[in-house]
Amino acid sequence: VGVPFIMAGADVPAGEVCHDLISLVDCHPTILDAVGLQDEATDLPGESLWPLAAGQSSQRVAFSEYHAVGSRGASYMLRKGPHKLIHYVEDPPQLFDLQADPLETIDLAADPEQSELLGTLQQELNQVVDVAAADARAKKDQAALVEKYGGREAVLERGTFVNSPAPGETPTFRSPTEN
Repeated sequence: VGVPFIMAGADVPAGEVCHDLISLVDCHPTILDAVGLQDEATDLPGESLWPLAAGQSSQRVAFSEYHAVGSRGASYMLRKGPHKLIHYVEDPPQLFDLQADPLETIDLAADPEQSELLGTLQQELNQVVDVAAADARAKKDQAALVEKYGGREAVLERGTFVNSPAPGETPTFRSPTEN
């Protein structure tokens, strides 16, 4: 979660740095905005980045989620200002102050002085996603895919992806003995 984003164009000031939080889901509305199209799907997440490029500031949160096959449970990340919450469905949360600790070496989640901040960020996360329901949905979808491809042993025998295949590309696998 710390991927830099570079924006260029006739209406983008050169050499400016913006520290506002953005997300990859912002690409869709930004591209539509750039070419003057309206989005028919108003329920999609994301915001056009053109106002940020014009110097407006946004105080929104950034969100990501992770649902790997084989993980015990989902994990979710919520970033607001300098604070980063990592919520695990199966494990205790983690809380970091990225301004004071950019390498995330000091977990503040168990610090009694941070309990109010932790609670506030967890409430904000719950406004973004129902963590338990999303985790259950992901596990159900994963179980269906494992079954579709012959069950757990067949999937394990197949190995892991060599790369993330592009749409239409035939996936290449590395056998378990090569891992």
